[in-house]
Amino acid sequence: MNTIWGAELHYAPDYWPLWLIYAGVVVLLMLVGLVVHALLRRMLAPKTAGGEEHRDYLYSLAIRRWHWGNALLFVLLLLSGLFGHFSLGPVALMVQVHTWCGFALLAFWVGFVLINLTTGNGRHYRVNFSGLVTRCIRQTRFYLFGIMKGEAHPFAATEQNKFNPLQQLAYLAIMYALVPLLIITGLLCLYPQVAGLGPVMLVLHMALAIIGLLFICAHLYLCTLGDTPGQIFRSMVDGYHRHRTAPRGISPPSEYIHKIKSARKCALCHIFLQFIHVCLTELP
Repeated sequence: MNTIWGAELHYAPDYWPLWLIYAGVVVLLMLVGLVVHALLRRMLAPKTAGGEEHRDYLYSLAIRRWHWGNALLFVLLLLSGLFGHFSLGPVALMVQVHTWCGFALLAFWVGFVLINLTTGNGRHYRVNFSGLVTRCIRQTRFYLFGIMKGEAHPFAATEQNKFNPLQQLAYLAIMYALVPLLIITGLLCLYPQVAGLGPVMLVLHMALAIIGLLFICAHLYLCTLGDTPGQIFRSMVDGYHRHRTAPRGISPPSEYIHKIKSARKCALCHIFLQFIHVCLTELP
């Protein structure tokens, strides 16, 4: 571990503490789970039903600029933090990049809060707790099983509510808990003399960064769940959310069974397909 950045002057040079190894395993398992889900979608989900495509302008230019700027900062912070921790490449430069991107993230977060306070965008982060658990269960079931059957999305994005219940809770936790904590721990790492907790703050900062990495992986994958893999990404380019009037068609039982039998040729997927087959036939 390098000894340039703030708290690392007082931190033991341990590249791979045990907790970080466990965290790496969690990240790897998540990536494997996403790959398995993607393969099952490809094998089982029917093609998108026909119908006229409609567009709703849901994402203003300010929101899109903030989103892409925030995404770029997250990537730069993760890479520079990784390079700095393992002393890869020009460490001094990586430390500078990490520091300046951290201050930029602070500015972006303040801008996010101000946008939500002064515009209607803030309503999308106000949780309606009535029936929340039921809505979350519906959304979870769709992600795990409904999408395999070609069901319509249970919570379509609208001008009144852009997020489904799981998205809303996740974005709320990320933007009003994770990001502020990352900024605070980052500042206390940069200036360890303020609180005298440099090593503790550094470990906490790294743990929060890994949680952020898990969110980014899940977020990128879920963005491929539109009618086409690039449909949702496109909405963050031009601001238009696209949807079709006709819901996704559901394959006839015979066609679904044929897909199951064909997919069983892949021995590694057999157990997963058996599980999904039971879920799709037993769940309403």
